[in-house]
Amino acid sequence: MVFSIKKSIPSVITIANLFLGFTSIVLLSLSLNDQISYISTSCYLILIGCILDSLDGKVARKLNVSSDFGKEIDSLADLVSFCMVPSLLIFVFYTVTFPDYFNMVNLIFLSSFPLILGAIRLAKYNSFGEMRDSEKYLGLPTPSNAILICSIILFVNNAPIRFILGLNKFENIVYGSLSWIIEIPYMILLISILSSLLLMSKVNYEKFPLISFKINKQNNKDLIKVILFLIILCVSVYYKDYDIILLLFISIYIFGNVVKFFFNYNK
Repeated sequence: MVFSIKKSIPSVITIANLFLGFTSIVLLSLSLNDQISYISTSCYLILIGCILDSLDGKVARKLNVSSDFGKEIDSLADLVSFCMVPSLLIFVFYTVTFPDYFNMVNLIFLSSFPLILGAIRLAKYNSFGEMRDSEKYLGLPTPSNAILICSIILFVNNAPIRFILGLNKFENIVYGSLSWIIEIPYMILLISILSSLLLMSKVNYEKFPLISFKINKQNNKDLIKVILFLIILCVSVYYKDYDIILLLFISIYIFGNVVKFFFNYNK
């Protein structure tokens, strides 16, 4: 009995992620026909799902209960939460915010990139064991793509409130530098397409540092990275700039590795 409970813990975490994805789909569907928009709420649920997704595999390895079933259900949860929901999120965002900017057929096609390319990536990821077991990700992971899309939409959705309440110095710099994301209606869609194409790229992406109590230089460096990230996150939450910090972090992670890839490629 104890063993079965222990074995099911990672799957429960994965199913929780899947449930958050389903809830996001329901809320986004309601946003199309309701006076209240649940777009930002859906973004927050997916971000929580990303945290759960980062935990299930680590918990399974820590408890020594990794299984093929766990890997398969993890991929299914990723397909829903980090592929289907981001595509639906983009579609609903443009339908609600810019109802006359795209015709329905074009918007359906253009917003489907995270879903279609994400599904292909997950299928390849399951088919080739070396992609799963390598120290780095080959191509952009689907959770990272979902984080980018959610953080951009939160950044745009939170802009009106910030402008009404008044920008602090940090916000003033960021919105001054990234005003083009807000001013150009198709920019979010374009960024989502470009980032989704990176799902199928040969760009290497570092995995999030694993926290270990074994004393060595690499673990110490990883622990420092995690602590610094958590400190910055706590400060940003206190000042209610978490969406800006998240957008900056994920943008540097995604596009910084692209620059690094081309720099090394041309050597």
